[in-house]
Amino acid sequence: MFPVRLVRRQRRSPSLVRMTFTDPSLDRFADRGYDQRIKLVLPKPGGLPLSAFPTGVDWWAQWREQPADARAHIRTYTVVAVRPERCEIDVDFVDHGITGPGSRFAVEAVPGDEAVIFGPNADFAGEAGGLEFRRELGGTARQLIVGDITALPAINGILERLPADATGLVSIEVPHEEDTRGVHAPPNVDLMWSVTDRGDDQGDAVRQWLTALGPLTSDHAATTVIEDGVADSYWEVSAGNTAVTETADLSAWIAGESGRVRALRRMLVDEFDIPKAAVCFMGYWRSGVAAS
Repeated sequence: MFPVRLVRRQRRSPSLVRMTFTDPSLDRFADRGYDQRIKLVLPKPGGLPLSAFPTGVDWWAQWREQPADARAHIRTYTVVAVRPERCEIDVDFVDHGITGPGSRFAVEAVPGDEAVIFGPNADFAGEAGGLEFRRELGGTARQLIVGDITALPAINGILERLPADATGLVSIEVPHEEDTRGVHAPPNVDLMWSVTDRGDDQGDAVRQWLTALGPLTSDHAATTVIEDGVADSYWEVSAGNTAVTETADLSAWIAGESGRVRALRRMLVDEFDIPKAAVCFMGYWRSGVAAS
């Protein structure tokens, strides 16, 4: 657990606000890159202070025991940048307006506001978790990376770590044309944008790309399905995210709104017979639920 305070707030695009957090303890925050996720703890207005948030081994169970109308909000975000020498990390927030605790923070937070981040410790030598991208396949399998604006920070982190000879398709859906700036992919990875205010159909674009590829093979490792009964999100990832033992033609990473993730899962698995273990399916949020 890293107790942090907001030190800078920067508008990155019409949809994204970058928040920079600081604390002396962040010199031990591990920079794992890729799609490294964290838990961000935000105080509930009129609720318990952050000092009441449990930080021990059983913190999750203890938090669940606190009154639901008073306990702090917990939301999941992606680390954008880590500067341990300055004791800072950057996190991008999607600005949906005042629709949920995370988006409210993006709109209303000012330098000095406090939060708690649960993230990887640089002193831990083992696998810290929070990474789902099959990085061992980054330079060997063709990549299919699909997401919406909430997945853009994670996709950026993945693209920054892909090897120069990576191949595949990255398809990103954003609300505004201006949200497409500043994203770069290796030369043999196609970067395709779907902008909702111009009516682009991301599903059709992905289907056309898969159809052009023809038959595919992949590893048949086991998968783990995680159901979140609170937000009704959907996660299905390779069990343990272990190293692949068979040659894989395709490795896919799909994240965004849960309903859209499920629809893409049906497309890949049912229409194109892609093994489920070849794809990380992650519902970051659900339409109609204030989960951001």
